[in-house]
Amino acid sequence: MSDADRAAGRRMILAHLEGQRAAHEGQPSTACPYDLNAEDAVTRARARMWLRGHDRVAPFPVDYSG
Repeated sequence: MSDADRAAGRRMILAHLEGQRAAHEGQPSTACPYDLNAEDAVTRARARMWLRGHDRVAPFPVDYSG
């Protein structure tokens, strides 16, 4: 595994932890600092990881009663 691969992995883990921290602080999932519609795949992946981290702490409520 190259240093670039390790660095990319660390950025994904950091985004996940940032999402968890944001949820603990009471921030909404819309506070994600990364663009889900970005041109580059890395930014989109970081957005997904941030949202996954946020969802681990504060899951989005789903109403199945409908």
